[in-house]
Amino acid sequence: MSSSDEKQLVTLHWTDLYVETTRKRKLLNGVSGVVNPGELCALMGASGAGKTTLLNTLLRRNTNGLKIKGDVYANGQEVKRSITGISGYVQQEDLFLGSLTVEEHLNVQARMRLSATMNAHQRKERVKEVITSMLLENARKSRIGTPGIKKGISGGEMKRLSFATALLKQPPLLFCDEPTTGLDSHMALLVVKQLELLAAEGMTIVCTIHQPNPETFEIFDKVVFLCGGRVAYIGPPPEAVHFFASAGHLIPEHSNPANFFIQCLAVDPEHPEESKQQGTAICDAFESSDYYHNIEMEMEEAAKPRKLYSMPPPSVFTLIFALWKRYIIDNYRNPSVVVSKFVQKAFMAIFLGLLYLDHWETHPTQNGVQNLKGALFYYISELTYATLYGIQTYLPGDFPLLVREYHDGIFPTLSYYLARIFSYLPFFSLDGIIFISITYWMIGLTVNAGTFFLTLLIALLVELSSASLGVMICSITPSYSIAVSISGPILTLFSITGGIFTNVAAMPGWISWTQYLSWFRYGYESFIINEFGRNNSRYAEGEILCRIGTANWTKSIVAQDQCLKTGTEVVESLNFHEKNWYFNLGIMPIYVLVVYSIGYIGLLFRVQRAR
Repeated sequence: MSSSDEKQLVTLHWTDLYVETTRKRKLLNGVSGVVNPGELCALMGASGAGKTTLLNTLLRRNTNGLKIKGDVYANGQEVKRSITGISGYVQQEDLFLGSLTVEEHLNVQARMRLSATMNAHQRKERVKEVITSMLLENARKSRIGTPGIKKGISGGEMKRLSFATALLKQPPLLFCDEPTTGLDSHMALLVVKQLELLAAEGMTIVCTIHQPNPETFEIFDKVVFLCGGRVAYIGPPPEAVHFFASAGHLIPEHSNPANFFIQCLAVDPEHPEESKQQGTAICDAFESSDYYHNIEMEMEEAAKPRKLYSMPPPSVFTLIFALWKRYIIDNYRNPSVVVSKFVQKAFMAIFLGLLYLDHWETHPTQNGVQNLKGALFYYISELTYATLYGIQTYLPGDFPLLVREYHDGIFPTLSYYLARIFSYLPFFSLDGIIFISITYWMIGLTVNAGTFFLTLLIALLVELSSASLGVMICSITPSYSIAVSISGPILTLFSITGGIFTNVAAMPGWISWTQYLSWFRYGYESFIINEFGRNNSRYAEGEILCRIGTANWTKSIVAQDQCLKTGTEVVESLNFHEKNWYFNLGIMPIYVLVVYSIGYIGLLFRVQRAR
């Protein structure tokens, strides 16, 4: 929009577009055309004619592996990158986060798409407008759902939601890929009539469409018929009838004009050479006709440079907050995160507490100390495996939607990445707090507020470390199965070198370095030092009995040279060092940041390659 809120009008034209694959297969062969403000233009043709390729080329999207020549202009200004800043896009199979309601989805999209100059009230009013114009009032509180997985709104409502999303920012230029696919004839007609109303308001609309009925066909202001990557006709639908008739193809009575024209241009499998020659003859006839001359004059007028306005985009903070809100809702409504995760943590906490239930009276014993060492290592395992695999069960499903929205210019990858990480923090922190809070007192750890809260801090750092690795692996791998295949061996290596299964000081040099990549080592050493070290009077000289069992039911005595008499000896028995206490607490946050950074670089690379 301009500063005076004057509606922007955009003329789109393209000249001599050539597109071919890396194997030299031509998809577009010298295609030119123009669409003016207020025009509803349909790209039509048989399968393989090049209509989707032309749409993608105009948008500069989904063009990986293609060699493109020619120019695209908006208001006479050459478009060298995607024109998502001034356009909206509705694709054949739109993607949504199915856990959100229609209204929630549009509110989030309004935050991400609308100008930074709009306040909350204006955004809310704009959402109401598109809900009304797209006939979504009855579905506004309904969850979108996922087709074939979770029931939600109908196919027609989902298609209208696609349009509502694209129209939020009132783009002057709208692209639609098969907007009527999957709709019945009545709903398809309503969709095209709605596009006609938008065009009447000055919008420039380009869409691909497959075999419209006669009534729908007549609504379009301009149609572009493609054949073998060439233009067979471009102009008003009524004039197409005259052109094809002049080329020797009269429409039979009571037939669908669009279907007849497409049939004339299609390749007949039984007579491929003859049909190709027929299509070539029609394209040649068009290039020497007055209809082509009229389009050339339109293109000359369109080439005159005119100003393009751009709205100030939302701030990065606004984008992160909007995405964070979206994923918080998604996490909350995902039973595998909310219900299963917290119930599982509470169940395992009670089980572990009962398994290691404290039977000491006043003094800890040798097997009691051994039990605590095992319980503290189990803390690491429980906080790691459930968190990492929990993230990997559903994070890869975000990728198609991320790619779509990124290449639509809605937000940068970093905004998504930070929002997704922050959306996990409440769920992958509270469960660890619940787990520690239940087990801490049952298994007999030191009854001291300071020690307890430091245990919670270490648990939080361990869980954040495992979450970072889970996110990183999902970000750099293409599928869930590969992510799980990679995670298993990594976690096995980290747990083996964590300090309880092996003597960390005795590991050979070629493998010992791996312990410093493992939060198992940092977390377990920190747990051990927190409980047994740091001058804890509970484990002072003479407080740990050289006995197996509790003080009142066993008389077994451990040999003096095998007895751990103090907390310091317990720490040293694992080849841990109390001097590492502050280093461990400092290195784990750095570890988290480094791993997340690697994940971001990998995700950015994948998203950009998926264009």
